[in-house]
Amino acid sequence: MAKYNAMTQEWLDAWKEKIATSKEYKEIAKNWEGSVSIIVNADPEKGIPEPIYVFTDYWHGDVRDFLICDKAKAESAKFVMSGDYARWKQVAKKEVDSTKALMQGKLKLKGDLTYVVRNIRTVNKVIDLLCELETVWPDEA
Repeated sequence: MAKYNAMTQEWLDAWKEKIATSKEYKEIAKNWEGSVSIIVNADPEKGIPEPIYVFTDYWHGDVRDFLICDKAKAESAKFVMSGDYARWKQVAKKEVDSTKALMQGKLKLKGDLTYVVRNIRTVNKVIDLLCELETVWPDEA
């Protein structure tokens, strides 16, 4: 099985492919509209020398852009989620529930939280699919 370095375009492409080929995702996400950005705060000690900006876009079960981007593009998303690298890693490994992390302020959200909560099965499926990737984390490399 291929291994992917976290927070790289190659990793995003593999994640996008997982989502795009998931029949279950297509069904669950048929009502989801909008882009979601992930901002990973810099954490030099963990191998993240500067913030990482990721832009992902979903539309009624389809997956559109999945890319590493600049701050302006990230901030243009319908939903902007930001947090520390360690938190994102916990979410990606399902050690922490993304909704709980948002509710507890461990991750910050700019956008409509009630929409996210209403569509939490979509969010959780996207994370489940990420968990299926063999990921190499910067602080574990």
